[in-house]
Amino acid sequence: MVRSNSPIHGLGPVLPHKWAKAQALLEFALIAPVIFLMIGATVDLGRGLLIYTMLQGASRDTARQAVLSYYSDSNNLAPTCTALATACTLGPLTNGAHQLDPLGMSVVYADSSGGLTSPPSYGTYAANGVSQPGTITLAGSINPSTVYVFIYELDPTTGTTRWSCSTCANAPVRLAGHQLVVVDLKLQWKPVLNTLLGIPSAITFDSQSVERLEY
Repeated sequence: MVRSNSPIHGLGPVLPHKWAKAQALLEFALIAPVIFLMIGATVDLGRGLLIYTMLQGASRDTARQAVLSYYSDSNNLAPTCTALATACTLGPLTNGAHQLDPLGMSVVYADSSGGLTSPPSYGTYAANGVSQPGTITLAGSINPSTVYVFIYELDPTTGTTRWSCSTCANAPVRLAGHQLVVVDLKLQWKPVLNTLLGIPSAITFDSQSVERLEY
């Protein structure tokens, strides 16, 4: 005659198996949030790295085009070479920032409304010495997932900057003399995990490229 350790006849071999399954489910429930958090953080990190890499590429490409004389009159209009007998296929200088469109980013560009020596209204400029590009800080109401475009000429002998100006009677954006052209792209990115966890902070990506005018 076989005796069971269970007070209920016939349940001896059954309950331990069910208890094991329940314990496994409980353990998974305890560690699952941590696993999902780590997976989410990894995905967020990869996306952030991709955004920053593309931002760097966009600033370099924009700076390489900005050195051409075709863009001396405007940053956001088609270059003058499009009016030649054999027209070029180049687009506005600000098109470079739109490389991040596939990632769901918006682009903001505006000419200065405060004169040729002032940056656009969404940023402030602080000089860093005569021959070095200055420090630009975003100002005003800044939207996340938006590329803010800053393009200016820098005279490395005087430290003077020249910005595209919407109220300056069609003054050239850049002057001949082989000065430096600086392209500074800034983007505030808020990771998905920050949103899910209710964290208000955002990360500011900044990519600056400097080239010398070819004319």
